[in-house]
Amino acid sequence: MSELITTSAGTNIRLHLLATVSALSLLTVAATPAFADSADRPTVWIELGGQLERISSPSQSFAPDFIGKNADSPAFQPASPLQSQRSPRYAKGFDGTLTFQPSGSDWSVSAAILYGRANGNKEVHQQTAGILQVVPGIAPGPSFIKNYSNTLAEHRESHAVLDFKVGKDVGFGIFGTSGATTIDMGVRFAQFSARTNVDLRLRPEIKMKGLYQFKYWHTYGASLDRSASFHGIGPSLSLNNTANLVGDADDGGLSFDWGVNAAVLFGRQKVAAAHTTSSRYFRGPLFAYTPGHSQDHATRRSRSVVVPNLGGFAGLSVRYAAAKFSLGYRADFFLGAMDTGIDRRKTENMSFHGPFARVSIGLGG
Repeated sequence: MSELITTSAGTNIRLHLLATVSALSLLTVAATPAFADSADRPTVWIELGGQLERISSPSQSFAPDFIGKNADSPAFQPASPLQSQRSPRYAKGFDGTLTFQPSGSDWSVSAAILYGRANGNKEVHQQTAGILQVVPGIAPGPSFIKNYSNTLAEHRESHAVLDFKVGKDVGFGIFGTSGATTIDMGVRFAQFSARTNVDLRLRPEIKMKGLYQFKYWHTYGASLDRSASFHGIGPSLSLNNTANLVGDADDGGLSFDWGVNAAVLFGRQKVAAAHTTSSRYFRGPLFAYTPGHSQDHATRRSRSVVVPNLGGFAGLSVRYAAAKFSLGYRADFFLGAMDTGIDRRKTENMSFHGPFARVSIGLGG
């Protein structure tokens, strides 16, 4: 992963906030009176899981002017160079949580991590059948000149979310159900990064002068190297509920679990992009190319942003006294988190959602 935190005055404030919340969490747990009816439950829970997530697009398609000017080119069928640049739609990842709840207390302290990544490499080559060319006395024999497009796109995306929380089990189910509800407050840190490399090679048009003589054609080339990131930290609040459905929670009982979370992240967006375009021009039957144009452009930008974060999950769990196996679906939405533009800033939501599986083991007690 790219840099996590840039050294600055704002960063020191965030680190101080994180340290303060963690210290208060430990003091709160230490000061909580004991409850005799829960003295034999595990004091430490370790949760490990994996997920397949649908992710939002991390970057804008690279669209040099010559693509729009030749939108009707037969070389752009069945997929245009813009469609061929689509980034991966799914990411794979893992999550883990460590929770400490002292014996006899309804307070807990937890640390959690969610990490996912998506990689994609795609090359799309399309060409027409070709136009017969015969140039007596110049060309050695018949040849075919073809319209073509070749698009090579490489994408790298990763996201990481860290949570440090203190929670209280309020000891009852919601909406009249038997179970438990936990309310957590803490600090959330999130980092997203995306890297895109695109290479385009095109001959989108061939103009004929006579039956077998070409008037002119253009060939184009373009490349893009772009990286973008967001990192932010801020306060978080979550609510988790467990509703017992069937059986005993300590002996293979089935429960319905759900939760919602919200956070406000204070952070920074960064983008670095460089791209180049070039063309060559052919005129007449003598196979002579002349340079058309060549252009290079580079940009860097950075901006402080405030990103609201909303999420939730729902699933089923088989529960035992010191173990739990869960299946469900989770989602997180970070509003306006990523700058997806190339030459100009363009903010988009960053989201990932999908099914998960998780195993929890209880220790101690």
